[in-house]
Amino acid sequence: MKIKLFENRNGVFLKAYFPADPAGSAGPADSDASGAAAAPRPAAVICPGGGYRIVGTTEGAPVAERFAAAGYAAFVLHYSVGDFARFDPAPGKGFAAFGPVLDLAEAMRVLRGRADEFGIDENKIVLAGFSAGGHLAAAYTLADSAAPAVPKELLPRALALTYAMGGGADSGGSAALGAGYEIAAMPYREDGAEKAVPVFFHHAKDDAMVPFVCSERLDARLSQEGIAHTFLREEHGVHARPFEAGDAWFGAMLYWLEEAMQL
Repeated sequence: MKIKLFENRNGVFLKAYFPADPAGSAGPADSDASGAAAAPRPAAVICPGGGYRIVGTTEGAPVAERFAAAGYAAFVLHYSVGDFARFDPAPGKGFAAFGPVLDLAEAMRVLRGRADEFGIDENKIVLAGFSAGGHLAAAYTLADSAAPAVPKELLPRALALTYAMGGGADSGGSAALGAGYEIAAMPYREDGAEKAVPVFFHHAKDDAMVPFVCSERLDARLSQEGIAHTFLREEHGVHARPFEAGDAWFGAMLYWLEEAMQL
């Protein structure tokens, strides 16, 4: 199912993946096997990577299908990239004027507003980001300059990051970002709302694209800010192919989410 977010922007949308119902078909559940109204499901909004140049495919559908198999309604965000993912059109406004953050805010607004239609619990949405998508998810949730575009009610219940692009000089080479946008160094929300969003993140020490130190610095910053978090360190992983070296991290994340979102 494709969910359009803006009337005049066909390239920005959500792709939905739902758990299979007892009859084997996938879609929003209206009732359970007994015919009673189905309980709302938790939801996952997935932001794939791609260096803000593309929205990659290897962290979209494969991740969404895993979430759906675990009982989540999963939504892959196809967000603005290239020239639509730059800061220079609105100097000084930071993430509040950053196209992908505005796309993500609209996606969260649509999901919350249509929660009954999609059969989801609007208060149990995890935001999962990979590489540049991890930078996007973290900036959306944590950055003070994003707060004007991201009111507290549009924050996720939990944040899950996979080899998140730091955004600094050693972030993986994104041309869209300059100095001052590293997620471990940027000013966090003045209202402190991000402190209520627990964070799970994992990173392989041999990541060839985003240095492991980016997550080490994020770990230190979250500790400094008093934000509850779990940092899963792995010896080996393949950037942009999150399941190629195994899926133990995904099971660990699901286990963490059960407590973080009180499932």
